[in-house]
Amino acid sequence: MAYDVLHRAPSLSRHSGGYIFVVSHMRSFSTLLCHILGSNSEISGYVETHLSYLGRIDLNRLTAMVRETTGDPASRKYVLDKVLHNYAYIAPDVLRRPNVKVLFLLRNAADTLRSILSLFVGGDTNGPISNPEQALDYYVTRLQTIEEYSAQAGAEAKFLESERLIEDTDADLEGLSVWLGLSERLSANYRTFKFTGLDYFGDPSPNIKSGQIVASAEIRHRNDVPVPVPGTILRRGSEAYAACRGTLLRNQSRA
Repeated sequence: MAYDVLHRAPSLSRHSGGYIFVVSHMRSFSTLLCHILGSNSEISGYVETHLSYLGRIDLNRLTAMVRETTGDPASRKYVLDKVLHNYAYIAPDVLRRPNVKVLFLLRNAADTLRSILSLFVGGDTNGPISNPEQALDYYVTRLQTIEEYSAQAGAEAKFLESERLIEDTDADLEGLSVWLGLSERLSANYRTFKFTGLDYFGDPSPNIKSGQIVASAEIRHRNDVPVPVPGTILRRGSEAYAACRGTLLRNQSRA
């Protein structure tokens, strides 16, 4: 049913403004960031559409889907999507379009892998991950793709570390507001939407429904179901994280 909601929108809808792609991986606080962005009066969109982007026609399709999920009759200055999986491809020409803003979001390996496993193995969420090895494979291959996108997007893109979004919120939101040229500054307090908290559209955990950043790690993790992660898995994940972070720091400035 979730798939049908996203894909029953008209196939094309023109937009004269810009686009924002949050390019990341699962459990990176990407849903939180997209709710913050989508709550701004100049940005439309907050969910993951699972679209690929080969050219302008796909950007038009995104505009239609965003109108469907937000209920907004017209697009704002920017239309937003987040891209978390390798099956959703972004062509180099799209990454380099002058009206496309690319924001890379990266979270450390240990916290990401534990969060993925808590969600898919310890929780009730359906998904492709059933053990630590699969979680590692997803994380490593996704980071490799993000490195490729980083080289293609160039210096006009930005890099945001997930931990800083929580720990240094005001500075990061100020930097993003300037980068996007927003007249209304981004706020840590955000709206909830029609599909907030529903699986397939983004983070299904209760925290996303709070309407604000949950800074306390104890509160954020109170509903987690711990799943043991072997040391070899954590080490390989950390190596992939360090490589990807280094690439992003070389190619992009921090938001």
